[in-house]
Amino acid sequence: MFKILSKIILSAALILPFSALADINVAVVAPMQGEFAPLGKELITGAKIAVEELNKSGGLKGEKIRLIEVDDQCDDVLAVSTAQMMSVSSRQDKMDLVIGPFCQNALNRSAQIYAKAKILQIIPTPISRYELADKPQSLFLLTGNSDLQSLSFFTYYLKNFDLQKMALIYNGADKDVIGIAEALQEEFFKAGKHLDFKSFNFIRYKKDYDKLAEDVMKYQAKVVMILGDKKAVGKTLKALRKEDKNLAIFVNQYQVQNYLFEEYEKYVNNTYFMALPNFVNNPDFTETLVRLRLHGIDPKGLTVYSYIAVQLWADMVKRANSYSFNSLINKNKQFQLNMPWGNISYLNGYPQTSVGYSIYLYKDKEYTQVY
Repeated sequence: MFKILSKIILSAALILPFSALADINVAVVAPMQGEFAPLGKELITGAKIAVEELNKSGGLKGEKIRLIEVDDQCDDVLAVSTAQMMSVSSRQDKMDLVIGPFCQNALNRSAQIYAKAKILQIIPTPISRYELADKPQSLFLLTGNSDLQSLSFFTYYLKNFDLQKMALIYNGADKDVIGIAEALQEEFFKAGKHLDFKSFNFIRYKKDYDKLAEDVMKYQAKVVMILGDKKAVGKTLKALRKEDKNLAIFVNQYQVQNYLFEEYEKYVNNTYFMALPNFVNNPDFTETLVRLRLHGIDPKGLTVYSYIAVQLWADMVKRANSYSFNSLINKNKQFQLNMPWGNISYLNGYPQTSVGYSIYLYKDKEYTQVY
């Protein structure tokens, strides 16, 4: 196992010609293989561009930065083992910053390993409210918790579907999904709309998607959110569309990616996709978008989030005037930054206001942002 991991790290792309002379090591932990590889590529691309910009401007505090890509394959064992490998004591090999992971397999264990090794860690994408039992001081969350999409959905629901029955179909064995499901239920209950909300657990139906769709229709739902792995979402979408082709169905873009179009294209029309905002129309992010496009990068997807994560770290280093782990922690316990989603206060690694989700309607082979 460790021989394999050594090859993963040693064969990682050293992005810049002078990287061998670099004193500062930054690792991006993201899947490069498997179903989440496209998202991993976006995260690596964003971090790469941010590091290139820092190095072209003379480095950070005069130090050049070496960017290393690490493929954890969204695997529990690799997630922990790569954390152990990157926490070696050698100054030449030890990481100064870890960006990621995207897949939060064994996040509690790996985060504690980084903390013990005094390695700063920034996770650029939302995590489940249940992923961290005890967040170490070395971990900073760029965008907060994934259950925030429930608030975006509920706000859109109130404006467009109020008083219509809503069905939530979810995977009760997935911690991230459970967190989103509970947050959504809380929104309905707080607003006194619990009679318009009903949840359906995939586990109960044992892959009988037709029966699941029948029960949702018996409930007379007009709005449905499906949370789970892409295959279950696809089969449920198909079964529901056979019952009602105009049903308002919401899915998570990162869970399904392109799978629905590859396997169930004829059923995707009138489907809503929820995803992090891309800031393409945000005037406060124009300068950054121009720079990304100059690099030939389409600033959609997760590219901007790893890019901003590197910028967040650079700002922390400047504020501490040091790369020292203790200085970075002590000088960044509380601060504010102007993010594309607003002026955000950070307290002990948590953003006090997190980024909301955007909603896109796919209709007649076109996406339209509706929220």
